[in-house]
Amino acid sequence: MKILVTGGAGFIGSHLVDRLLARGEEVVSVDNYLLGKQEHLTDALNNEKFQSHNFDLLDYERLYSLFKKEQFDMVFHLAANSDIRAGIESTRRDLELTFLLTYNVLECMHQNDVKKILFTSSPTVFGNHEVALTEDLTMKPESLYGASKLASEAYVRAFSGLYGIQAWILRLSNMVGERITHGIIYDFIKKIQDNPEELLVLGDGNQNKPYMYVHELIDCIFFVIEHSNQKINDYNVGPKDGVKVSEIAEIFLKHFGKDHKLRYTGGKTGWKGDVPFYSHNSKKLNTLGWQPKLSSKEAIEKAIEGVKEGQ
Repeated sequence: MKILVTGGAGFIGSHLVDRLLARGEEVVSVDNYLLGKQEHLTDALNNEKFQSHNFDLLDYERLYSLFKKEQFDMVFHLAANSDIRAGIESTRRDLELTFLLTYNVLECMHQNDVKKILFTSSPTVFGNHEVALTEDLTMKPESLYGASKLASEAYVRAFSGLYGIQAWILRLSNMVGERITHGIIYDFIKKIQDNPEELLVLGDGNQNKPYMYVHELIDCIFFVIEHSNQKINDYNVGPKDGVKVSEIAEIFLKHFGKDHKLRYTGGKTGWKGDVPFYSHNSKKLNTLGWQPKLSSKEAIEKAIEGVKEGQ
């Protein structure tokens, strides 16, 4: 198959590109390198079945030309704004870098008769709930990022119904691992580089969320595509358990900065729009036959070790 990966130079996208090439697929990556890095594609660029394009998916004409030329069999749409806090400071950020990107991709698929898409969404579409997240839970996002992901999901569903596109929608918990470009581990690294004496932690440290190792996510992506065949296949992806921010900070300092002092900013949330607590009810994915091998804490440990080795 010939496959388009949007955000292919990013954290998750580059790992997906590597796995697709290992499976013998032809892969085309589009990335604007806002967060993606050329170095993430070092191995891929040496593969004759790989193409890399550096442009913004908001450029519809260029994207359409690429679709028309390559005649893709499937799209893995990962490109999005991944900085929730930045989206709060600039309200157009999520509109453009998440929702409008998705519209452009879907419209190009429709115009060029591409019938399969995997879209990576987020648990932020659910907002705050006191119960474990199930796929049929009421969606009430509290951040612009969550709202843009929910709007994108709605457009994926509408295009599916109107134009016969088969879709897989995966709502990813917090992903960690090598090549990370955002998130708590990335933030911690930047903070101890800026301040050699203390690690500043947002919130009171009691925020508790699930974390998943990126290579397990890639395993999950292929399993879900191969074992689910509905018109719309939506799954919440992540471990059942979570880990506190305070525990992550302690694990991080064990590897990166034993002499740093921990200082918490206080408050139940790390930032406005943050969902400080959530967990997955993974029954639907488990029934399909897949679950992660690593707990949230084990995923954090493995990711921090991998990031440190890669420095």
